[in-house]
Amino acid sequence: MKNKILIIVESPAKSNTISKYLDPSYIVSSSMGHIRDLNPKILSIDVENNFKPYYEELKDKKAIINELKKLSRKSDKIYLAPDPDREGEAIAFHLKEILKSTNKNIFRIYFNEITRSAINKAVENPMAIDMDKVNSQQMRRLLDRLAGYKISPVLQRKIGGRLSAGRVQSVALKLIVEREKEIAKFIPEEFWTLTALLEGSKSPEFLSKLEKLKSKKLVIKNESEKDNVLNDLEKDDYLLSKVRKRVKKRRPSPPFITSGLQQEAYRKFGFPVKMTMKVAQELYEGVKIKGGEPTGLITYMRTDSFRISADAAKAAGNFIKKTFGKEYLPEKQNVYGTKKKIQDAHEAIRPTTPLNPPDEIKSFLSERQLKVYKIIWDRFIASQMKDAEIRETKFEVTNGDYTFMSKGEVIKFKGFMEITDPNEKIIILPDLDEGEKLKLKKLDDKQNFTKPPARFTEASLVKVLEDKGIGRPSTYASIIDTLGKRDYVYREEKKFIPSFLGNKVADYLENNFKDLMNYNFTAELEEKLDKVSEGNLDWVESISDYYSKLEKDLEKVKKEEKETLYIGKDCPDCGGKLVRKYSVRTRGWFVGCSEYPKCNYTERIMNGDSSIKKDEILDRTCPKDNCGKPLVKRYSPKTKSYFIGCTGYPDCDFIESVKEDLGNCPQCEKPLVRKFQKKSRRTFIACSGYPDCKYIHKVKATS
Repeated sequence: MKNKILIIVESPAKSNTISKYLDPSYIVSSSMGHIRDLNPKILSIDVENNFKPYYEELKDKKAIINELKKLSRKSDKIYLAPDPDREGEAIAFHLKEILKSTNKNIFRIYFNEITRSAINKAVENPMAIDMDKVNSQQMRRLLDRLAGYKISPVLQRKIGGRLSAGRVQSVALKLIVEREKEIAKFIPEEFWTLTALLEGSKSPEFLSKLEKLKSKKLVIKNESEKDNVLNDLEKDDYLLSKVRKRVKKRRPSPPFITSGLQQEAYRKFGFPVKMTMKVAQELYEGVKIKGGEPTGLITYMRTDSFRISADAAKAAGNFIKKTFGKEYLPEKQNVYGTKKKIQDAHEAIRPTTPLNPPDEIKSFLSERQLKVYKIIWDRFIASQMKDAEIRETKFEVTNGDYTFMSKGEVIKFKGFMEITDPNEKIIILPDLDEGEKLKLKKLDDKQNFTKPPARFTEASLVKVLEDKGIGRPSTYASIIDTLGKRDYVYREEKKFIPSFLGNKVADYLENNFKDLMNYNFTAELEEKLDKVSEGNLDWVESISDYYSKLEKDLEKVKKEEKETLYIGKDCPDCGGKLVRKYSVRTRGWFVGCSEYPKCNYTERIMNGDSSIKKDEILDRTCPKDNCGKPLVKRYSPKTKSYFIGCTGYPDCDFIESVKEDLGNCPQCEKPLVRKFQKKSRRTFIACSGYPDCKYIHKVKATS
């Protein structure tokens, strides 16, 4: 009798952790992710036969598949244990399809955390594979394949290069492009603010900002209006006309879901989405702590639910009572509503039980692991604590028809803020009575200009995608990665800027594939995926609706001419128009003359769309003794700047920097110069008056 049970997970890290929790009758192995997929070279979907997919065993997984079949034959049962989401359900389905010829006793097990108790509970409750979830994942996979494999070749024919389109990727690009257009169209408007420093009968002095004129919001548009207001304010006294006091409660934030964790890790530590998910995966799969046993420290990190288990809430309550006192524990457990019913079988991201406070295990974690774990732990514990109580005081100060406003806060009871102090600057107002005459100590006026909308960072892009219901947080990291790899976007100071190519692709798709680029249409597809997952919608019917729209768009663009990508500049050699072109030989983009082959002028292209001009032979000769060869102006990728060198290199190593007109130093008026720091390998602009003047301006990096 075999008496062996084979458990299959996705990763070796997870299998190593789980194997420590089970007795020798269990064999734990891993599939290393997916083992079957659509052929990458062809569509692999029979669109005439209910969109039947044709899956193939992955070539690089042959050895793994053979090993799993071997273990399958030796086992009494097989428990499939990929991650508890739709992707994991699909992996389980494909494993069953491959292994069912070697073993009929195949079951699915689920766990939301990798702890001894969770694993033992899972193996005691084997289930069937949820085919609704499998169909939902399959529908997503086929939708993405249809969009990518049908539209990407159109982009390559009509624009050129190795371009790609994607159901969510292209909409994310549209967001970035539209934001840049808003910024370009934005016209700053001037406005002025007036702030009074006032003194009452009791300290401290306090600031009050001018807000209203005759009870209506006041906007001071220019300096002339500001001067008129200042003249008016000199005519009357400052009176404390109204004092309002109230105690308000501030509720803690819910525990993290995937997108919230991604945004907070970016906000606090600058972690890219991809890095955050990698670190969270490590914490989920298991870290060796306290005695060397691998322990999963957090629950599954791909979730859209704020729900937590009763056991986790109880453990948090006991910790709060022991650490802070029972007055910090709410009378009823804090419960947080979920926006949508999405994969609600999962809990929120929380520390596993028993709780492992960060300070007790920090020596076992890497710096990144500790940072991510601590924000998860802090947020979870805080979410189960009592509301903070804030005593808020508001002053209305009048001067004639003008009203100034002040707001101060005092924390009466910190509650959850003992854990997650928002670090807000607390403004304390003096204890004054209504009707007091106030003394003006100072009146500051400040000129301001309205600002354009901010460019997207990874965190703000994730937030907008989530708010619009586009894609899933688990896919955002790969989407952002693809936008960069395709050279559709680059970054300045961690903010996304669409490249010339990104703008062209987004505009082309917007003009020719409106449904693909429509936010509501894309969000509705996500809702359909949810309904398929719940068993409330037929996946074939949903794909059919999408494909019929896609076919119409594809038919329309067949007869269109290829786009000429003019960059808006003239050729310096012949005066023709410069265009962006793709080289099949180098597999890269370059700038060339539209008059080719009559004119063969070209420029290389760097990140951020800046072009590199060809080497320029100068009318000067090398000044070095016994040389006299012509000098050439060249670009150095190493220092990211131009230089002048001898055409006799390497026999002659003469070199001099190119003088650029970078303007004058804002501190001392001496000319600015470009410099390169070898240690950091960064270019910067500095004052030529160094060391007397230490002005430095960092050059924006692109990536």
